Amino acid sequence: MKIKFNWKILLSIILISVAFGYFLALSGNEIKKSDLYQEKGRNFASQNSAPKTQNSKKLYEVLEVIDGDTFKINYNGQKKSVRILGMNTPEKSGPYRTRECFGEEATKKAKEILSGKKISLEFDPSQPKFDKFGRILAYVYVDGKVDFEEEMIKQGYAYEYTYHGHKYRKQEKYKEAQKYAEKNLLGLWSPKTCNGQRELK
Repeated sequence: MKIKFNWKILLSIILISVAFGYFLALSGNEIKKSDLYQEKGRNFASQNSAPKTQNSKKLYEVLEVIDGDTFKINYNGQKKSVRILGMNTPEKSGPYRTRECFGEEATKKAKEILSGKKISLEFDPSQPKFDKFGRILAYVYVDGKVDFEEEMIKQGYAYEYTYHGHKYRKQEKYKEAQKYAEKNLLGLWSPKTCNGQRELK
């Protein structure tokens, strides 16, 4: 029996096979591209994520205390200034600033707590990592444990400080510490010292 060969059927089968193969190859490339984009997205997110609020376990050596709220540390081999976040102390005497009530005492207290110590830093996502002068903006923990700002404010050596209304994570905690110092007339809140006022009598 002689079988008649149908070229149209063969051509249809070939075309369908080619189209199916092209579809599979295209799908594979799209999957690879998707995986690549997802990986790039993960890398971008990790590189640009906000600073962690947990205090770092890394300790930095205090090199010099400038005043009550500024000091210098060995920051990865560089001498960098740290401007303490959420706290402000009265100014001590200097060539470019007017001495304020309790400024010398605040500086002395900061030196007492920080000199010769190692500290850890904690950045706040609501604040920049550096201020306009290039100083590190961070919470400070002495020996990685004691909240330096809270101690200074609670003992009456500093005021709670909110920069231009920018709320920060520990704002309420430091405000409560200031209320405690005010209520108990500690440090600069005492009528015998400054009575809460910066101006020297």
